[in-house]
Amino acid sequence: MEWIQALTIIASLVVFISIVANLLNKRMDDMNKRIDDVNRRLDKIEEDVREIRQLFYKFFEIPKKESE
Repeated sequence: MEWIQALTIIASLVVFISIVANLLNKRMDDMNKRIDDVNRRLDKIEEDVREIRQLFYKFFEIPKKESE
């Protein structure tokens, strides 16, 4: 095998590996965006649950008995 063939093979492998790495990086970025979106939604749901719980506490609050 001549050195030009070896360089061609090495260059082809480098290009292939860089393309695969780039695609994986984009995929990871997409996954991170989805995870961030899910986290924002969960935070909103937690806030809503806290608000509902506070409303239930106020609604079902037992009135204090006045001492006679």
